[in-house]
Amino acid sequence: AYANGVSLAVSYVDLNGRPVNVAQLEQGTNFSAVVTVKNPSARGYNNLVLSEIFPAGWEILNTRFLNESATDSLSAGVNYQDIRDDRILTYFDLRRSELKKFTIRLQATYAGNFILPAIQCEAMYDGSAQARTKAGRTTVSR
Repeated sequence: AYANGVSLAVSYVDLNGRPVNVAQLEQGTNFSAVVTVKNPSARGYNNLVLSEIFPAGWEILNTRFLNESATDSLSAGVNYQDIRDDRILTYFDLRRSELKKFTIRLQATYAGNFILPAIQCEAMYDGSAQARTKAGRTTVSR
């Protein structure tokens, strides 16, 4: 884990907001990744990118297919969000002392042992602002 200029925290919760242990999940479990990005500095940052890469055993539930207002990140001041099969790239600005939360719905879909990649946030044009979480492991069981 590392932080410089911005701080980054991730928590995994069930659909009722209770913590979920992602080290061991049952196949078919629906849950959310809640990422909090905070700017503790006295200056603002433009053009930040939050890179969330998920384990191969998890599926991203793209709520944009439901309706436009179903995506939590739209109300969080997102400039652009790119949702792929295994990752979500979120682009946004962060004023001084501002905090933003991004919630992504997930499902533990495929059984097996997987790497849980680190989540990273960085200013695209300013190397002094970056943060990342610690990587880990996850198991999805039948």
